[in-house]
Amino acid sequence: MTAFALVMTASLAAAASAHDPADSIGTKPVEDKSGIYLGLRFVGSSLHAEDKGDGAFFIKDDGGGVQFDIGYRFNMAFSLEFAIGTSTHETSEQALDANIYSIWLLGYYRFSPYSAFRPFIKFGLGGHGLDVVYGEAAARIDGGGVAIGAGFNYFFSPHFAIGLDLTTNIIQYDTATIALGGLEYSFEIDEEGSLTTLGLSFSYNF
Repeated sequence: MTAFALVMTASLAAAASAHDPADSIGTKPVEDKSGIYLGLRFVGSSLHAEDKGDGAFFIKDDGGGVQFDIGYRFNMAFSLEFAIGTSTHETSEQALDANIYSIWLLGYYRFSPYSAFRPFIKFGLGGHGLDVVYGEAAARIDGGGVAIGAGFNYFFSPHFAIGLDLTTNIIQYDTATIALGGLEYSFEIDEEGSLTTLGLSFSYNF
């Protein structure tokens, strides 16, 4: 009976070890508990804009920028993130740049939470603005939208991770504002737009 008990104890210990959420980093991943994380994301962005070829003003398709993230992990797989970002695109006028601003609330679902390599999908809602400024004159359009994306994180340690993701933002612009010399005039519009971003992120998990 004693030998049988020892074998059973050893077997249970081995099974527990095999299912212990220790990833290839060698330590228990930080996602095993709830907590806050901070991130910095460098993005290349595409507006899917087109040059109509008739000499009209247009915003060039490709640009780049940065996004700051603060998130909260509820468990190993689910997290909620607040993100604020900006990017800049050149225009057909050499002296003018178009600036894009966005604020998003994003939900993440991460696969393989016990692995150093963790793919994810994300979905979010947010606000989006695009403006062009020249001296005291400015034009801006604003609207809301949805974000859908996928990517992965790779954890070099329980706290530090690098990530890569592709995100599509579908935007419904509903307000346009024209400003000149301290005066502003806003009016309603109904324009659809989209923005695709490729992001390289760095995060610290508390």
